[in-house]
Amino acid sequence: MLKEDFDEPEEEFVQTEEEVEHEIERLRLALEVTYREILKLQKQMEETAGAEEAEIFETHLLIIQDTTIFDHVTRQVRDRKMRVDAPFYSYMQRQIQALRGKSDPYLRERFLDIKDVTQRVMRHLRGELLETPMFDHPVIIVAHDLTPSDTVQLDRRMVLAFAVETGSPVSHAAIIARSLGVPAVVRLTGISEQLHSGDPVLLDGDRGVLTAFPSAEALSDLQARQVRAKERRQETDIARDKPAILKNGERVTVGCNAEFLDEVPMIQACGAEEVGLFRTEFLFLARPDAEEGWQERAYREVMDGVAPRRVIFRTLDLGGDKVASGMDAAAEPNPFLGWRGLRLSLGRPEMFRAQLRALLRAGAGRRLGLMFPMVTTVEEVVEARKRVDACLAELSQEGVPPPTELKVGAMIEVPGAALVAAQLAQHVDFFSLGTNDLIQYTLAVDRLNERVADLYQPTHPAVLQLIHRVIQAGNAAGIPVGMCGEMASDFRLVPLLLGLGLRDFSVATAQVARLKQLIRLCDPAACAALAERVLQMDSASEVLTVTLEVAQEQFGRSAQVAAGSSRLMWQD
Repeated sequence: MLKEDFDEPEEEFVQTEEEVEHEIERLRLALEVTYREILKLQKQMEETAGAEEAEIFETHLLIIQDTTIFDHVTRQVRDRKMRVDAPFYSYMQRQIQALRGKSDPYLRERFLDIKDVTQRVMRHLRGELLETPMFDHPVIIVAHDLTPSDTVQLDRRMVLAFAVETGSPVSHAAIIARSLGVPAVVRLTGISEQLHSGDPVLLDGDRGVLTAFPSAEALSDLQARQVRAKERRQETDIARDKPAILKNGERVTVGCNAEFLDEVPMIQACGAEEVGLFRTEFLFLARPDAEEGWQERAYREVMDGVAPRRVIFRTLDLGGDKVASGMDAAAEPNPFLGWRGLRLSLGRPEMFRAQLRALLRAGAGRRLGLMFPMVTTVEEVVEARKRVDACLAELSQEGVPPPTELKVGAMIEVPGAALVAAQLAQHVDFFSLGTNDLIQYTLAVDRLNERVADLYQPTHPAVLQLIHRVIQAGNAAGIPVGMCGEMASDFRLVPLLLGLGLRDFSVATAQVARLKQLIRLCDPAACAALAERVLQMDSASEVLTVTLEVAQEQFGRSAQVAAGSSRLMWQD
């Protein structure tokens, strides 16, 4: 998460001439990348608003090209053997203060221009993400935080891994890393202050370690482990397209989660039987002003790319930490308890109508699933279904054929919805358990707050009781119950979830093949006995200990839990 202003950097000093030259090169690169970034913004503005409006960036470009800045700062670095951050910031602040408060409107505008350029260059010097990050070569991203809005603008082909100071294994940075199949480490407090852009680092996602300036021995060890991991993946991939069948012959559905169009090839190759969750808000954040036609083409591209498999699209789950420019939800005192998910869509009928029409048009003649996020009441679901029906009627009059199969579901993410699941089941075709929010709302724990992250417990008895209640309600109503939250991909919990009656999982594409392999090893009778035993317990840690023991029995002696990990590792 980027700060609007920067505190003045402390003066830091270097020892050798080589380090001095490294600092000067850091400044040169930061200025160069900022210049390219502003050029790109200017081009985008010209394409969308016209050449006259794009001229606002001319002053920014002139500031970057001012050699006085580079000459003054590099002289300070050389004379005092300093890191470049403090002298650059101090020099630019003097220019800003000279113009601050001027009555002349032209000079006031120049003050804002210099401030904007200063912030952009400082973010590059600190290695933080900008609004339009640009990479010329593969990188490991190190930042204070990654918001959804940051992530949708990344060139994901160039991202090797994420390392962030905040968050948890269920933060958006971690979830997106799993979706992309790249390593990630979270809660590395202070790391963005300790590293500089361009520093060599080694990131080990299995062990949760980031090593700066790694030794040759560390690199060699990691490379050897990568070779062994690749061999294990190849063994798993051999059976990735086979169904996940329990030892008693019962079949379990394993789908995948996705949010980006460029994930389609991964979906095709991962062995998923369906897309159990496609998060549409990430497309929206990338183009919040996109018209209905663009949305339709994007949704159709996904459906065509994975056909004949079904795609379940989640309608916009905006609000909370997923806020587009211009949305007033960000001003709420507690956005996670405010205007978000389905309640936001119902409150913006034209936006909701455009999305529903685009989804139904894209799904014409295809199998289509829709599900509503953050459901809290039966009335919300009834109203949302009325709007779906109204769009179907409109499109029918326009000559657009309906989907060959349309299933409408509700995400169960709020304890209140779980408690009235039996009533909700009368109005939907399926449930999908969104455990990330269900856990945080049940336990009153912000999953992105590192101060209370240890209290975020998927095995808390209250959470398990709610999950069990929802599955029972679905079974009684004859509708399927799936799970698309991160709990579904916690391999330690697979036997427990199966024992609770879950028969529909949706996980990141990189985890599909392994999950199917684990399910094939499970004895449903042992899983049911585990669930019955666990539902009588009153301690999250006790539940986890017992569940882990059964998981290791089911999966074999080679299955071990990585330290600090939410999944099982297979030892060499």
